Amino acid sequence: MNADSPEDVARTFKAAAEYRQKFGKDVVVDLIGYRKMGHNELDQPSFTNPLLYNIVNKMENVRDKYRKHCLASGVKEEDLKKIDDAT
Repeated sequence: MNADSPEDVARTFKAAAEYRQKFGKDVVVDLIGYRKMGHNELDQPSFTNPLLYNIVNKMENVRDKYRKHCLASGVKEEDLKKIDDAT
């Protein structure tokens, strides 16, 4: 699953937790994502993977992308502001 889709991530992890509770079996979730700034504040990922990080640096922030998605889906700006203020 794509880590750039917060709703898909939440839905998948909820399903995995419910499955584990019901059947007592482990679940593996293949979450595909990236670290925009590398592994820590001293890491510069563009040294070891310049082609990938040229693409990553041009990508829109997940929060901003999801905010646009919410607004396009009819969520009101003031509701998003309440969420921003709560975090």
